[in-house]
Amino acid sequence: MSKFEGYTVIKKVVPKNLCKHITNYFLLKQRTTRALFEHKYISPFENKDGIFTDPMVPDSFSIYSDINCEVLLTSLRPIVEKTIGKNLTETYSYARVYQRGAKLKKHVDRPSCEFSITLNLGGDPWPIFINDKKVTLKAGDMLVYEGCKFEHWRERFDGVYCVQVFLHYTDEKNEKLKYDGRPFLGLPGFFNKGGK
Repeated sequence: MSKFEGYTVIKKVVPKNLCKHITNYFLLKQRTTRALFEHKYISPFENKDGIFTDPMVPDSFSIYSDINCEVLLTSLRPIVEKTIGKNLTETYSYARVYQRGAKLKKHVDRPSCEFSITLNLGGDPWPIFINDKKVTLKAGDMLVYEGCKFEHWRERFDGVYCVQVFLHYTDEKNEKLKYDGRPFLGLPGFFNKGGK
């Protein structure tokens, strides 16, 4: 295997039927969460069921630490470790359902995202740019990258929807970032010891 140089694409990591299942799960989760907000069954300040107010991509449904994604986070860790040649620990997962017109601002990630995956689950294709390289993923493909080192972004989305999950890891020696400060995976962000 060639040496990891900060980012690489791995194709067909997640089977198509599982991608379709998780895509449909998030499309329904988006719809039900919106209805719960609109009918005031949950507070607009609540975020454990997902949000529509992520400042990185306003109006897209986003969710931190969805149980499905936290399981993927653990399941795919060995592939990421083999790819980058390091032992890792999980920090957190995050998923988005992008809608037409969405843009992802150019950014680098916070320390809990030392090594990250962008995994395409389904919908219309939407390239991500990293280090000025355009990467288009099919459902089941993932980009492994050093999110704290390389700027990454997406230009305007002209499709109908695109479902992506982001899985984040750090070097296993970095104990303070393990599970993004939570006692274990699956918990919402307010369990973070740092109060983020």
